[in-house]
Amino acid sequence: MAKLIRSNTEVSEGNKAVMSDSEEKDGQNVPQIKGALLQAKGLTVHNPAGENLLSDISFHIEPGELVSLSGLSFTGKSLLLKSLSGLMKPARGEILIDGIDLYTNLKAFRSSIGYVPAEFAFQENLTVGEILEAEASLRLPRRTSSQDRKQRVLSSLETAGLAKDSDQRVRKLGRIERRRLGIAVELIANPGILLVDEIVGQLTPFEEVQITILLRELSRQGLTVIQVDQRSRSAGLSDKVIFLAPGGLLAWFGPPEEAFIYLRNLVPRGVVKDLFGLREALEILGNPQIQQGIEWAKRFKNDPAYQKYVDDPIHSRYPDLMLQTRPLLRLRLRNSSQEKLPPPIIPRASGFQKMILLIRREFRLLLREKRWLSMLVIPPLIALVDFVLSPATVSNPALAPIVFGLALFLVLLTSALLTENEIFKERVVYQRETRTSSLSIPYILSKVGLVGLLAIYQGLVWTIIHFAAAGPAAGLQLLPYGITIGLIAFIGGILGLIASALSRKATSITIWVLGLTLPQLVFSGSIVPLVNLNLPFNLLSGINPSRYALESLLAISGNGVVTNASLLSYWSILAIMSLGLIVLLVGIQQRATSTRP
Repeated sequence: MAKLIRSNTEVSEGNKAVMSDSEEKDGQNVPQIKGALLQAKGLTVHNPAGENLLSDISFHIEPGELVSLSGLSFTGKSLLLKSLSGLMKPARGEILIDGIDLYTNLKAFRSSIGYVPAEFAFQENLTVGEILEAEASLRLPRRTSSQDRKQRVLSSLETAGLAKDSDQRVRKLGRIERRRLGIAVELIANPGILLVDEIVGQLTPFEEVQITILLRELSRQGLTVIQVDQRSRSAGLSDKVIFLAPGGLLAWFGPPEEAFIYLRNLVPRGVVKDLFGLREALEILGNPQIQQGIEWAKRFKNDPAYQKYVDDPIHSRYPDLMLQTRPLLRLRLRNSSQEKLPPPIIPRASGFQKMILLIRREFRLLLREKRWLSMLVIPPLIALVDFVLSPATVSNPALAPIVFGLALFLVLLTSALLTENEIFKERVVYQRETRTSSLSIPYILSKVGLVGLLAIYQGLVWTIIHFAAAGPAAGLQLLPYGITIGLIAFIGGILGLIASALSRKATSITIWVLGLTLPQLVFSGSIVPLVNLNLPFNLLSGINPSRYALESLLAISGNGVVTNASLLSYWSILAIMSLGLIVLLVGIQQRATSTRP
């Protein structure tokens, strides 16, 4: 891994560290963060109902240790990793990094913790190199030179064993290469701690060992690593093992060789011990007929191993014994009496830089998504409705509200369907990226830019077909007609994004789209005239964008009475409603993607 030198001139100011070296402050040099000391003290996580998912978890992991996190399914392994990564604040207890509370200084520790989630969280049509280059732009200090970013990308590729796959698209990668990519991305910012969850879609035993060897090599370079290992295949290569019992309780923390002895001695009579291993131990821990998880936790707390590997290290007892096996800890203990400061907060990519980066990525993906490009044929086909029905409005003006109302609904629905999957399909990617960088507004604006282009496209398509239907007489109507269609198409695209953000399942997206667009037809005034109606109907109609778009089209076609100033006011109302929907979308996106136990 590339090693760059970090300036050691810091000035203490309250609870922050201010870099006095101008070069470091500007981010010209990427700081090298060494392995961190990680401690958990009485960690407890609740679900919304108040039930414990993790209970009283404590451990002490020294810099450069590889720790295997094992336990049966639903014992809280992934929840523990999310808490350690800063994604899920515990109800009680502390998480300390080099003696400093994580959640009190979460922003300062963002780049110090690498987290590889269980789900694969990368766009399939990007190349490995493109993904790492984007991550380098987001995670490295703002003024890092392009040459340093390229070097960091190359270093991460080589370390993760992906140098030959740099130009390979993600969708063509095998399971183990995808796992290596997740690790390579987290190495970009030189973290001090790397947390690796168990991958969804199991690796083969040989592939698991290969990943464990990679993580062991990283730990020997100084990185503190915790790896979820449900089947306990990596325990023999680890420095320490964490066993979680049912109920999210700590059943063991310590060296793997001592775990064999400890768990073997707890096997009840009648169980064959000759073939006893860690997998058998996990099955015993999960068997309610033998003992509940709380009993295993009590046994471990009363065992000398708890005192030796958890209690004494956490409270800095017997430091001389620790120094015999971990000389790297000497400097930490020597400075323990000094005030502990979190890492300095170095400026990363600005909001504008993030937005440009995401917009470029968005359109790169669109050009490579053949299915999405084929959907652009749909708007011209739908717009043929205008070609068929427009002559009817000339011969019978009374039909104009119905024809225009139907056209506006079809524009809204088409736009919403084109964008309905844009946020849902990237939810895991978004959650991964927002852990280390604030992306809510840039991310939404990149999607809004896509919606804007689609709105312009739809406006042009409908305008051309409307001209073909109405003939040269419609010449003066074309520009205002196109603007109105473009505005309502933009609103429809935003509604599609809102449906995508609201949906928890793929099957519910279209239901949300219909639920958001059908009222646009009902309350627009095209089906039910807006005269002598009760207050609720008028209120719902008043906040309905289609109403103002319909009145605009009626005025443009000569079927309504309106001045140019009023036409502009209709467009202004539609623009203001668009902004309101964008703000609503940002709020929904933040809430929908927040991590909950």
